[in-house]
Amino acid sequence: RSNWDERGRLWIAESVDYPNSRQPDGQGNDRIVICEDTDGDGVADKFTVFADKLSIPTSFVFANGGIIVTQAPHTLFLKSSKGDDKADVKKILFSGWGAGDTHAGPSNLQYGFDNWIYGIVGYSGFNGTVGGERHKFSQGFYRFKPDGSMLEFLRSTSNNSWGVGFSEEFRQVVLRGDAG
Repeated sequence: RSNWDERGRLWIAESVDYPNSRQPDGQGNDRIVICEDTDGDGVADKFTVFADKLSIPTSFVFANGGIIVTQAPHTLFLKSSKGDDKADVKKILFSGWGAGDTHAGPSNLQYGFDNWIYGIVGYSGFNGTVGGERHKFSQGFYRFKPDGSMLEFLRSTSNNSWGVGFSEEFRQVVLRGDAG
């Protein structure tokens, strides 16, 4: 997964652990790196590790001055409070993503026009409590508040869904890779 910030820097999730080496919390080999072109030649020449010791981060989106990352079983909030582009704030917003199969976890986070975060999850599903409300669902389309206070399951999808997007009419779209 990758994303561009407002300064034109490319943020990437590097995964060594994927797909078969899920590690305990804080012991992973994966990281989020900021790639920056400091001399204007169109080639990244500065690489800053924003967050490390992650294990199979499947998606991230910018929110609340940091990033929200899905890393089953958790949804994390990471932020650099010192302005040095190194995450020193790490908070679990909520937990419950199935971690049994790394190919079927939460992914494709998108910031919606309604200020909710949208995503999709495969058959690993979700089973947890968010904002005091119990949720259990399998594969499908979901959204949550950027502060982690609410989660809503929107609808089921086929197991072979590949992403989340928005149309020109501001409709949420699930992209599918179903074989004909």
